[in-house]
Amino acid sequence: MMRRLSLGTAIVAVAALGAVPAVAQSPSAPAPVTIRFGTLNAPFVDPVNKLLVDNFKATHPGSDVQIEYITGDTAASYATQAAAGTLPDVLFTADLYVKPFAQGNITMDMEPLAAADPTFNMSDLYENMLGLSKVDGKGLYMIPSSYDVVTMYYNKTMFEAAGAPLPQADWTWDQFIAACQTIKEKTGNYCISGRDTPKPGGDYQWWADYVPWIDGYGGKLISDDGKTALLNSPEVIAAMEAYTALWTKYDIAQPLDFDPGGECFMVGKCATLLFIPGYMSAMRALDPQPFEWDVQGIPSHPQGRFTGMGTYGFAISADTKNPQAAWDFVKFLDSQPAQKAIADAYAGIPMLKSMAGDPPLPGPPNNIGAFVTNGANGILPTNFPGNCGSLYAGLINQEIKDAMGAVIAKTSSVTDAFTTANDNIQACLDKG
Repeated sequence: MMRRLSLGTAIVAVAALGAVPAVAQSPSAPAPVTIRFGTLNAPFVDPVNKLLVDNFKATHPGSDVQIEYITGDTAASYATQAAAGTLPDVLFTADLYVKPFAQGNITMDMEPLAAADPTFNMSDLYENMLGLSKVDGKGLYMIPSSYDVVTMYYNKTMFEAAGAPLPQADWTWDQFIAACQTIKEKTGNYCISGRDTPKPGGDYQWWADYVPWIDGYGGKLISDDGKTALLNSPEVIAAMEAYTALWTKYDIAQPLDFDPGGECFMVGKCATLLFIPGYMSAMRALDPQPFEWDVQGIPSHPQGRFTGMGTYGFAISADTKNPQAAWDFVKFLDSQPAQKAIADAYAGIPMLKSMAGDPPLPGPPNNIGAFVTNGANGILPTNFPGNCGSLYAGLINQEIKDAMGAVIAKTSSVTDAFTTANDNIQACLDKG
């Protein structure tokens, strides 16, 4: 997902989406227009780009779509265009961008357009995913693409070869760790993949991994009023002791210096992978299948089950001169035909509650319903005020990354590392 962008921006290429029936916009064809479409040129989004463009041209005869691919930093590119008043009509976005783009007058609130459109049923979208499109619980600043909740992929062949019990829906993390220790002892393999990143150790500081532990131990990263950092609270310290113990105590997570020769789960060197639904397409594309695999919901922490969620999507820019045409363009993403095409490609789980009863797709994974069931455990990324960064970038991201790296490398205790991080973040917050 280019995890630095969002949960939804998957690092894997999705299967090409087949032809999709166009959704009628109105009894009479609208006047032809030209829509400028700002988006990424990347495997995870290219088929969806085509889906939207093809539908718009079919339902708006004579209209044209000019695709403008974003190069470099997405936020910086949009900020430059916004300052010049040259933003495209439709913009690629993602959960991490929703609030800053709305506050920066880059995207417009689409809720009035949605409310006035009898063909768009916002109540059919899963509430927790729809929350990613709101700013402080209000508005609609993104049409989300997929029900992207981090769920457990597991190597059934490896579990059975080690004589370890298969992951169950009611598992605790203690039960999971015990099974992983059996796998490490019997096969020599690690249990938790760090996912594919430029360095061998993987993405150990992704918020969707560690923040659920903080919630699971009753902690919070910041006070409700946004003024006080809480990384040195007893609850956060306990959570980070437990999370980093996967490396420092149990030795079941992919070490920072371990290069498995590819993504650790995919190459059969790690027994599990915590990731979003779009990864299904990459696994299914392996021919022959290297091992038997399936998916399961997240294990529970002391205070319950928590897992990260997020997605990419599209929005209407604040500069558009054709808001209705731009709305016609983006709303198709959350129509049943589009969502079915994404699901049939194993590129995501439908955003629509009305599709939850659809027959499951052929496996693997056989337990594909776990993605939706696990959605009840999904949490959103924590927002921080001011200019101190976020869980994705800036000072806050770097301080947490440095603290976690020091603990996993065993050069600092959890208390010392996270107290230092907390002090540095608090100093920034105090500046306003």
